Amino acid sequence: MRNTLMGSQDGQMLDRFFPVALSEDGSSDRKHHSNSSDSYCGGLKMKRKSLLHLLMLAGALIALPHCGGGGGTPAPQQPTTAVLVLSTAITGTFPATTTINGYDVTVTLPAGVTVNASPDSGNAAILDVAPAALTATGSANGAIINGIYTAATGSTPATVKVTIASASGISAGAFCTLTCTIAAGANVTASNFAQPTLDDASGWDTSGTSVDLTQDLSLAETAVLN
Repeated sequence: MRNTLMGSQDGQMLDRFFPVALSEDGSSDRKHHSNSSDSYCGGLKMKRKSLLHLLMLAGALIALPHCGGGGGTPAPQQPTTAVLVLSTAITGTFPATTTINGYDVTVTLPAGVTVNASPDSGNAAILDVAPAALTATGSANGAIINGIYTAATGSTPATVKVTIASASGISAGAFCTLTCTIAAGANVTASNFAQPTLDDASGWDTSGTSVDLTQDLSLAETAVLN
């Protein structure tokens, strides 16, 4: 009878792991089989086949994460914006009563990086940087600030000319942020942003006389990619 119940290969495999099954009254499977009908034997064989299929399915699910495409490290997300923070530092000497009142700065952008800008209302050839993309910060908060964007042409990179002025004065340090857009597919890192140029730095002394401070200040740029 055991050979009859385990005649199939599936039954033989399961019989190695489940050689004796208890009946409801606790007697062994072997004794119970000897008094069972053929229909019961067929039902038991079907149950064993179903159990084997479940075991095979469980094994397949366990192996699935190890298949190609199921795991691995996802590709890093490409940044879409670059926020540039411009700041100055005093490198020379000038009277403590002299205030810093304005900067003219040129920011050079790497390939694949642009700035949101639109034609000037008075001259369509000039592209004014959008107010949301250029903001005065730190001690320059509230200062008058504007930017002119020049798109890249051939081998000439794109630039942004930033002008900021404050009658009350600007302390050395961070004074503005410029938000740029990185084109899809552009391979841009923070190191691709060249240091900006301080074209002019001006101030006033106590008598109200304008003072050139360009040689007494240095300019730095920090790029944060998101």
